[in-house]
Amino acid sequence: MIFVTLCATICGADSWADVERYGVAKLDWLRKYVTLPFGVPSHDTFGRVFSRLESIEFYAALQSWTNEIAGCLKGETVAFDGKTLRGSFDSASEKSALHSASAWACGMRLTLGLISVDEKSNEIPAVQELLKVLDLDVAVVTADAMHCQKETAKAVIQKNADYVLMVKANQPSLQEDLSDAIIKALDADDGVRWRLGEHECVL
Repeated sequence: MIFVTLCATICGADSWADVERYGVAKLDWLRKYVTLPFGVPSHDTFGRVFSRLESIEFYAALQSWTNEIAGCLKGETVAFDGKTLRGSFDSASEKSALHSASAWACGMRLTLGLISVDEKSNEIPAVQELLKVLDLDVAVVTADAMHCQKETAKAVIQKNADYVLMVKANQPSLQEDLSDAIIKALDADDGVRWRLGEHECVL
C-alpha cells in the first residue's frame, strides 16, 4: 500500500480516492513490482492504514531508503527550496497553508528530503535542519537569497559539500562587498581567486 501511494503521489494524486483510482488504472504495471493478490484496496482502507502509521518512524525509514537510492552525490547539484502545498489552507478554521522545505537532486530528479516549516517560523531553520540529516558529501548545494546565511554556509561545509548561494539586495552590505571584490579582481586581471572576509572566493 505504501508503494502504491508513493507512485500515485508522484503522479499527482492528492486524495485517497485519487490513490485508489491510480491503483486500479495502473494495476498491471504495479503487479510487476508487488503482488496485490486481492487487487487495489479501497480509499477508506488506504486512509485507515496511513492514519495508524507512526509518522516520525515512517519518515525516517523513507529517508533511509531515499539515501540508498541516491548513492554517491559527488558533483551532483542539490537544490534547497521552499514550497506551499496547494489547497492546504482552511479559511473556515483559520488554518494556514502547509509550507515545507525540500532538497532536490537535480541530476537524479529525486527529492532527497522534505521537512515541514513551523507555522511561526520560516524556511531558514528548516533548511538548516534538513542539512543535518542528509549525506551531501562532495555535492554542490544551491539555494535562493533567503538562505544566504552564515549558519547555512557552515552547515554545508560541515557536510563536506560546496555551496552556491544567491546574494541580492536583501543583504545590501554583503552585495556591495561582493561586487567590489569582483571588480577589483577583474581590474587586477587575477580574478581566479580572492578573499572576501573569512572566505576564499572563486570566479
